[in-house]
Amino acid sequence: MRSGTKHLRIASAIQLLYGVGVTIATSLLVGAAEEIPGDPENALLLLILTYAGYGLHILAGIVGLLLAGKKSVLTVIFGIALFIPQLFYFFHVANDVPLILLNVAFLALPYYYLHNAYKNFKA
Repeated sequence: MRSGTKHLRIASAIQLLYGVGVTIATSLLVGAAEEIPGDPENALLLLILTYAGYGLHILAGIVGLLLAGKKSVLTVIFGIALFIPQLFYFFHVANDVPLILLNVAFLALPYYYLHNAYKNFKA
């Protein structure tokens, strides 16, 4: 068994569950507002980009589960694709302590995936 196989499977399952969970939560919250503030076209574009990001989490989870037993650069690419936007968002957090702690936790998820994908690739 490769070095990062077990943990890559765990990280992939977490990414998959995270992507499905936030997709469901977002779809439940979309119609909760009475009025959309700002430009509706921008709100639609933001919603499309949000769903695309969650789809990336789901796709990375599925690919990670399928390729966990193999040496794959694709899982490393998905790990980078998950980590970079979350890192960017982490550095743009306001001075709100609960939001900073939440972003640290959300930064740990793609790091765990990327770290184990890299370990699996190097083994």
